[in-house]
Amino acid sequence: MKKVVKFTIIFLILIFIILVIQRIIEYKIMPKTSVDDFATIKELIEFDGHQYIDMKNSTDKNCKKDIYLKFSKPTINEEGTTNKNLYEILISHVAAKLKNQKFRLLDEEKDLVIVVNSKEDGTASYIINNEQDYWENIYSKYQIENIKEDKISDLTIVSPILTNIINNNWIYNKVNLGTKESTIDNYEIYFDEGYKVRKIGSDIYNIIFTKNYANEIIKNITTSTSMENIQNFLGAPTYKDENFNIIGYKSNYFYIFFTEGEISVYPVENYNEEDSKKFGKIVSELNKTGDIETFLNKLTDLYPNYESYYSNNNFINIIYPLQGFEVTLGASNNNGITIYSNFQGQVTEDIAMKDIKENKKTPTNVYTQLNKNLVYETEIKRYSQDEIYRSPYDQAYLIQTDLYTVIEKNESYCFFSRNKEEIDSSIVINNLTNMLNYNDIIFIYGIKNDGIYMYDAKNMQLTKILEGKENFELQKIENNTIYYDKTSIKF
Repeated sequence: MKKVVKFTIIFLILIFIILVIQRIIEYKIMPKTSVDDFATIKELIEFDGHQYIDMKNSTDKNCKKDIYLKFSKPTINEEGTTNKNLYEILISHVAAKLKNQKFRLLDEEKDLVIVVNSKEDGTASYIINNEQDYWENIYSKYQIENIKEDKISDLTIVSPILTNIINNNWIYNKVNLGTKESTIDNYEIYFDEGYKVRKIGSDIYNIIFTKNYANEIIKNITTSTSMENIQNFLGAPTYKDENFNIIGYKSNYFYIFFTEGEISVYPVENYNEEDSKKFGKIVSELNKTGDIETFLNKLTDLYPNYESYYSNNNFINIIYPLQGFEVTLGASNNNGITIYSNFQGQVTEDIAMKDIKENKKTPTNVYTQLNKNLVYETEIKRYSQDEIYRSPYDQAYLIQTDLYTVIEKNESYCFFSRNKEEIDSSIVINNLTNMLNYNDIIFIYGIKNDGIYMYDAKNMQLTKILEGKENFELQKIENNTIYYDKTSIKF
């Protein structure tokens, strides 16, 4: 009898142990979908890939707990990218576990003290090493410590038109550019001459030489010169983008960028000490008063030739590539002035670019992108957007034929040559009903209470086919017949 009881007890103990082991295994392999699935802070931290050390009552009287750990990655990597997302994931997880508490995360090895204020709903705010803009500051510090001055190349100009532009200080009215065939997307098209020009204010901001320009622009280099030969003649490029296959150089007088079949040139802005002091003053005034309207008025009076000005509700973005800065107001991040590597002079009344480089600290509401030249960044943006216009993603166009892509931009209808062999052009159409293509170059459209029009994009000829007070909703075009509003017309 005793043996039976003993056996039963041992059997029950074994069953219990098996059930406990089974539960442990199930717990370990069970997918974690909530912080409530973790029994301890230690499990949560280790699940996120970090090393848990200890948790104690906080030595800070304003906090409840001190959690010691080793983060798996530094706040900023060697190549200059931050691990903000990795840190915020852990912060949010621990905050959701320790609801309605103020606690600290301490990584003594990395000299990090993160004070987290967790709310009842599990959300949290945090501050690292007593710095409100910690992530922006370490990114700025990295850029300042690793800043490289753009190499100045000795480039010999051969093109008469480029020589003329530079000798006339890029002033538009002082240069005979030839015969303008069309205007599209802020660029004047000199198709037969082989270039297109963007003017901002009274100055030429950018000239792009195309395949039609057969002569040399820089000594030994035309628009058909291969990238390999360009680098053989000019040396290693100062700027290089693998994604779009763009290379670029900077001289004392201009920037020049090369892509397949095109050469894009921008002026180098001459430093004006008086204007620089005025800029520093209005930035200081903005920081003191917060008066955005006054700041914008003074800024655009001082620098009227901005590349772009975007305003929507309370958000404003102004870009000055040649001066090397942009202004962003009403944004959640980097709200203020962002300066780039080609910025010169005063940032505020008391702080200049050289002070930022020496002291490795930026003024209030000033952010840095000192590893980037804003002219180069703008050229990448321009080129990539131009390529998208010609071959849009996801059929983001009005019409596309073998030769043209038609894009609508604020009632201006742009006809982009897909292979850049035909001329680009645009026409303004108000109250368009719809548009159809007759063939690769001819487009038909209707305007309510006006009529039906035909546009020959190749020859840039606009013809009115029919006039009237109908809807002119086009259905189809077959055998030289336009079908519209349940009727038709031959043309």
